[in-house]
Amino acid sequence: MVISAYQVNNVLRVYGDQLRQGRFSMRPKTGNSRSPDMVSISAEAKRKAVIDKVASNVIERIAQYGPQENVEKEVFQKLENEYGAQLAISRKSPTDLIFKAIDEDGETINSLSIEDSKFLRHKLEEITKETVNKNMM
Repeated sequence: MVISAYQVNNVLRVYGDQLRQGRFSMRPKTGNSRSPDMVSISAEAKRKAVIDKVASNVIERIAQYGPQENVEKEVFQKLENEYGAQLAISRKSPTDLIFKAIDEDGETINSLSIEDSKFLRHKLEEITKETVNKNMM
């Protein structure tokens, strides 16, 4: 399909006319002042954003240093309870976490599969968000 310059010109002219008509009809009649656009975020959305940010910081600290603080220990303990074994965590890349299972003696470390690590990463995020939400109340 070939579109000529004449057709493009007509579309642009009509679009410009519509914009001008819309702007003139929407202008306040009393003055030239323009009001800024307002964006309002609900309290629940703000709370969720804070929870997400705090949770990502907690996960980052766990991945870098292991569970050190009370909240980090609580989150990691819940994850271990859900998995059913002691876990160790390390970083493969800035976005990937590698989980390892530790036996009862605390000696043998078995690396978990990629699927299991992805599942545990998801569970860690979920548990962390629940714990942070509970502690914020």
